[in-house]
Amino acid sequence: MPLFQRVGFETNSARVRAIDGMRGYLALAVALHHAVIYHEMLATGAWKHPPSDFYGPLGQVGVSLFFIISAYLFWGKLLSAKSSVDFPTLLLKRAFRIGPLYVVAVGTAMALEVADGGIDYSAFATYERAFFNLLFGVFGYVPLSSSRICVLACVTWTLPYEWLLYFSLPIAAIFSRHPVARIGLPAVLLAFSILMSVSGGSTAYGYLGLFAGGMLCATLEANGLLVKWHRHALSAAALAMLVCIFAIYKTAYAPGPMLLCIASFFLVVTGADFFGLLTASRSVRLGEISFGIYLLQGLAFVSIFSIAPLRTFAMDNAAQYWLVILIAMVLLVLMALVAHLVVEKPGVSLGNRLAAVLRLSTQREVRETTSADAAQAWRIRDVPQDSLHAAHTAQER
Repeated sequence: MPLFQRVGFETNSARVRAIDGMRGYLALAVALHHAVIYHEMLATGAWKHPPSDFYGPLGQVGVSLFFIISAYLFWGKLLSAKSSVDFPTLLLKRAFRIGPLYVVAVGTAMALEVADGGIDYSAFATYERAFFNLLFGVFGYVPLSSSRICVLACVTWTLPYEWLLYFSLPIAAIFSRHPVARIGLPAVLLAFSILMSVSGGSTAYGYLGLFAGGMLCATLEANGLLVKWHRHALSAAALAMLVCIFAIYKTAYAPGPMLLCIASFFLVVTGADFFGLLTASRSVRLGEISFGIYLLQGLAFVSIFSIAPLRTFAMDNAAQYWLVILIAMVLLVLMALVAHLVVEKPGVSLGNRLAAVLRLSTQREVRETTSADAAQAWRIRDVPQDSLHAAHTAQER
């Protein structure tokens, strides 16, 4: 479609094209995972993990690779930085990359809750939740009532972990300077994550391991430690690792599948492109709107299944349900495309302009401070030596 040719942030040259192409398919994998959960919710009224050994891990693998990609990209920024990283500017740009579309999605979700009329306006907690919901995903989304609990398909839980990664970058930057620490930190974090996961610790330790795996991939790439195979051999090996996850494990949030996800991603960094699929222009464009696909999937499902005849048709049998899901997926991609052009790109552009203003302001302050210090030093040098001696003697008295 010609409209898709307007997709993109004009920064592809600085990133691995196959990783950009991977994002869209990961977002669609999460959407398919939630499509099966949505069927169970329509049938039983409960939002719970899908009973399928394929669709259950499918969304988890998508989220796992998203976490790995985030850590790979931002740790890679630290490793390749020639000087100190401007973290306020980096956080400002991330806020304007994530925030605008997030506020639109959450605002729509809360508007639907208001329309349902099940909100307790007399409780202070309602307004407190609404305030925290709009803070660019730092705290995720908490429904104002129980009537629309799945309106965003419960996908916002990953964003607080992403923000924790961003906020930890100034500390991580300390380790990125030393050649041993830059590989030691990811290795230690990964080992700690595996140890805690095996010991029955929280799932959050698994997420830490995924971030550590992304960091480790970036470090190995920076040190030139890549697998020098043909890209088709790399693609076959990466695909085999992903197949093993679905063939052996029932969840992707465990040490075994976590290591397989990290290894398969490292092969993509090395050159695996899944036989040209990930580097195709259509895949890269799909990847550019992946955040919209990920964030708006619940709204697409609500839009489709709110139509009673269509919902009845879908729940009649599996084939009809998947036909309706296909319609929902087309709607979702179109929604993500419009959101990208109308919300995301202008938001990123505004963030870049504000970052440039902030950078110029900071540079001006540094220049003014330097000039003032130089002028002060010049004035001191101009003072006669006998005056300085007299002043020093008076100070001693």
